[in-house]
Amino acid sequence: MNLFEELQQLMLKYNFRPEKKLSQFFCINEALLTYMAQKAQIKNGDTILEVGAGTGFLTKKLLEKTKNIENTKVIVIEQDRNMTALLENEYKNEIENKKLQIIYGDALEEDFVKLKINKVVSLPPYHISTALTNKIILSNIEKSIMVIDRGFAMKVTAFEGLTEYNALSAFVNLNSKIEILEENISATSFFPSPNCLSALIKIDLDEKNTSKEYFLFLKELFRHKNKDLSKALKQSEGELTKTLKIKNFKKKTEKIKTLQKKVYLHTPKELLKVFEEIK
Repeated sequence: MNLFEELQQLMLKYNFRPEKKLSQFFCINEALLTYMAQKAQIKNGDTILEVGAGTGFLTKKLLEKTKNIENTKVIVIEQDRNMTALLENEYKNEIENKKLQIIYGDALEEDFVKLKINKVVSLPPYHISTALTNKIILSNIEKSIMVIDRGFAMKVTAFEGLTEYNALSAFVNLNSKIEILEENISATSFFPSPNCLSALIKIDLDEKNTSKEYFLFLKELFRHKNKDLSKALKQSEGELTKTLKIKNFKKKTEKIKTLQKKVYLHTPKELLKVFEEIK
């Protein structure tokens, strides 16, 4: 039985349909799910997070990988009551054996650090991609394997000088290595089919050196990404001094050496240096 047939049976058994408001597109590409679980490189002591598990097709692959590895656990955060009920019924043994924990709620509201999550393997709802990626970086997650909208993948992997380069690009690429594992995942890999191509990315954390304040700085600065840094800082002064409580802003900016270079031409490390000099 292929995954589409299995999905149809589950829909009949549990009487549900994909919810558009929750961006539910169920993956029916088994090879993709197997590959994702493999690329997670699960080892002793790992706690793996899956956001929006749906029918549990990826959950099953992750549980197969953790089955014979000690001190491993899969945590699912799911916002759909129908899906949590399905998962609780289909994976009773794994829940009893403490290999699977199911949390009903919003992943963006959960504390990844308290849950001791060190890896994310997920096909999250596309509309939370930016917020989730930001949360992953701030939570110092060592490895993430995610299927996301291809357009978003182009942005998050962009580097200085590219049109797609933005605040999140600079933030994520500062201390992480990002790789696109699959660039063009067909819409037919999902049911229902999304109106876009998807991509599979891998994020490996190199070092823990990020802050919420730095991301707020980048977001404000990239509102003026096509302007010289000097003009961008001048136009951002009010918001930055208010939000980040920066004192002697003008005096500090005068010392920056790259004032005449446009914002989007600065590397992530150069932007961090600017932040450190004015903060």
